[in-house]
Formats: sequence, C-alpha cells, structure tokens
Amino acid sequence: MYTLPAVLDRGRTLFPDAGVSDGTDLVPYDEVYDHARRLAGTLADAGVEPGDVVAVADWNTPRFFELLYAVTGMGATVYPVNLNLPPADVGYTLEASDTSRLVYSDDFAAIGDAFPGPTHAVDDLALGEPASLEVDQEAHAVMLFTSGTTGRPKAVRYRHREFVQGALAIAHQLAEYDTPAAIAADDALYPGIPMFHLLSWGSVLIAPYLGADLVLAGRFDPERLAGALADGTATWTNLVPTMLRQVLATDADLSGGKVLAGGSAIPADLASAMADRGMGFTTIYGGTDMLAASVAIETDYARDHGGADYRRRVTHPVPFGEFRLERREGMAEDMGAIRFRAPWLPGEYYGDPEASEAAYVDGWFETGDLGRLHPDGGLEVLDRLGDAIKSGGEWIPTSVLESVIAEVPGVGAAAVVGRADDEWGERPVAAVTGTASDEAIRAGLEAAVEAGRLNDWWLPDEIERLDELPLTSTGKVQKTALRERFEGA
Repeated sequence: MYTLPAVLDRGRTLFPDAGVSDGTDLVPYDEVYDHARRLAGTLADAGVEPGDVVAVADWNTPRFFELLYAVTGMGATVYPVNLNLPPADVGYTLEASDTSRLVYSDDFAAIGDAFPGPTHAVDDLALGEPASLEVDQEAHAVMLFTSGTTGRPKAVRYRHREFVQGALAIAHQLAEYDTPAAIAADDALYPGIPMFHLLSWGSVLIAPYLGADLVLAGRFDPERLAGALADGTATWTNLVPTMLRQVLATDADLSGGKVLAGGSAIPADLASAMADRGMGFTTIYGGTDMLAASVAIETDYARDHGGADYRRRVTHPVPFGEFRLERREGMAEDMGAIRFRAPWLPGEYYGDPEASEAAYVDGWFETGDLGRLHPDGGLEVLDRLGDAIKSGGEWIPTSVLESVIAEVPGVGAAAVVGRADDEWGERPVAAVTGTASDEAIRAGLEAAVEAGRLNDWWLPDEIERLDELPLTSTGKVQKTALRERFEGA
C-alpha cells in the first residue's frame, strides 16, 4: 500500500539502527513509529477523527515528524502551516483548508491564540495509548498551499498514494541515477527546506524509505547546517539559492557535502562556489501543485554540453513524469508553455473549481512556466509565463537575462521585468543590487550577445539600482512589486 505509515514501517523494520535526530540525539525509527502510534491515540482521545484536517505550526523537528505520521496514519489530513506567509494569509489558509484543530510550538503561540477551534501546544501533547496506523492509500493525507505570488494562496490536497509516489520518484532519481547529489542508506539527510514546502521536498519520506538518518534541527540556521556538514552529522541537504548562499558564507569545511537545490534558477556563481568548496549539487524542478517533476542527472549529453553549468539550468523528468511544450504565437521555435503529467497529480485545487479547470487540463498540469526541451529529454525552465516579456510580438525570457547579469562581478541580485512601451508593447528593465557599475553590466550583456547566449534586442533598455529586491514569502523576487514601482516611476 502506498501510505505514509507504510514508509515509516519499512524504515523501522529494515533499518533498526537508523532514525531521526534533533542534531544531537538520534531516536531509532522503531521508537519514532511507537511515538507516532501513541500520538495518534492522544489525538483520537481528544476528538480527532478520520477526514479531519489537523494543522501543525512548527519548524523541522522530530516531534513534527512524529505528528506527520500520527495524523496521516489515523486517516486525518495534515496541513503543515506555511510559516512564511503574512499573518493574514496564515489565517486565510487555516480557514480555506477546513482545519478543525491546530497543533503549534511555542514560537507560534500567536497563531494558536488566534485560531477559533481546538488547539494543542506541541510540548503539552502527551504520548497516549498506541493506536493503529492502518489507513487506505486513497485517503487524503496532506494539504499544502501555494505561496500566493499571483493572488491568494491556493490549496492542494494529496492522497497517500499520490504523495508517496511523488516522493519515491525523487528518491529513485537520486538513488538510481548518476548525480553528484546521490543519496543512499549511509547518508544523513538534513533538509533545509521546511516541512510546509512539500514536506521538505519529500525528504521526510525518502529518509526512512532508504534507511538513511534524518536530521530535523529546528529553524533553518546556516551556521548549524554548515557545521553538521563539516563534522559529518549530515552529508546531504536541500536548499533554495538564498539559503545556499548563506551556508556558503560560513567558514565551515563543506567538502563532500551534497546539495539538492531548487526553487529558482541556480546562479553560475553559486555553482562555481560549490565546486570551489568541494560540494556536489544537482537541481530540482517542481511545485506545490505538481510535486517533484524533474531532477538533473548526468546524462552523456549533459556531460558533453557543460557539465555543472548544464546541470544548474536543466533537469530531467523523474520516473513516470512527462513534459510537453505548447508553442504560442511569438515564441521561438524551441520554446513553449510547459505542461506536466504524472500519476501523482492531484487534479484540482481544493475548493476552487475555476482555478482547477484552468490548471488541470485533460490529465496535464499547466505549470505556467516557459521552457525548452533538450535532446536528452532535459527541461530548461526559461521563465514564468507571466514574467516573460512580449516585445514587438516576440517573447523575452527574463530569467536568462537575470542569469547573465548575476554573473557580472559585484552584482548582488538581479531581476528583469517588463515596462509598458508605446512602440513595442513592453521593454525589459533590470533591477540590480550590488556594487557593479552600469557599464560593467552592459559589457557583460553584450559579451553574452556575442557568445550567442542572448539576442541583442533582449537587452534591457534601463538598469535601475535598488538597495534590495522585494521578496515573496518563499524568498523569490516579487516581480509584481517591481512592475508597480517602475510603472509609477
């Protein structure tokens, strides 16, 4: 059966010496499984029933891990509260998810105080009489919310079968194929990605499935994570580029550490910095509404066409995942809107039939991204369709421009957005932080044109200097705010 408790049961049965750590003490999976059963008993005595939605507001901790398996094992649905959302959006998600009960740690007592239903402080949850963790694979298990970059966050609900299949697709891509971020039973996984992002990108299932140790040391702390990689407490982590940059800024010996990076494009300087520090990396592409879609592996074509540089830009579909491009008017011949399908697609947004009808079409998910496919089946994501600039009827992928600008020494961060233009419809404007001069940035762009990486008509008409770029709750650049700023300039 494809259920979350079956994954943990496998871990405790086959790998008795592996387990979950808070960074100091390791608790074997067998003991963790017992804790989950007893927490399920406690929640059942408190009135939680199959079909209920139980929200958990906590950092990556061993107790959250146990609650994940307790709640889903008793037939209820767990909602890991997206703690990066603004307070108003947190309240909205608790209502939109039909959450009936909230469990929270001390850091999130304010959420508990505001919640209208029954609540439990994590530290006050006693271990009761053991309950069964037998559940049907078609029962709903996990509720997630998108980051809300284009409006209110949207809810996505996954069945046990769907979420387990999605997590195992990542596990197989990382364990069975050639990749510098490969994982195995002798690894110790220390996810930097929080639980509210696809259950730490599935790592809380992948670790017990493979029999690897799992380190859940609380709130993301770059110094602590770097120290764990340096002393061998951890061997593998997952991070978005902003987190990765913070880890690389430490003085720790990171050699031998392995990173699964994603969330946004990996800048060339980060790839070089990882190589200089002796770290192996690969990249992942996916989302709340489709789970993992692709993870970069070392195909022969990838080795012959840039190696690490190819890997930072191009990912490969996970087993049983499939991409298709839909070319639209004005797009280059090798570009298209990215569609994805896999057995684990949820098929709808919870409680939002209009958005569901637009996003899930004939078994395919409309990702909202612009991309191109390479000869080895690799997918290169060029931009969000909403961020791509249509100038004179032709499409300009802004992320490609951003990548080139970020390579210029002295550039801190870069974002490119469209500004209304009477003649062309839209023209690109670059927002840049850091100390690099406008002349140096333009020279870097022109060199990329000469190298065939950019078309000359893609180059930004203006470069705007900012102290910092506006960010979303997930650490991505908030381009809506930039557009509003530039249109009003």
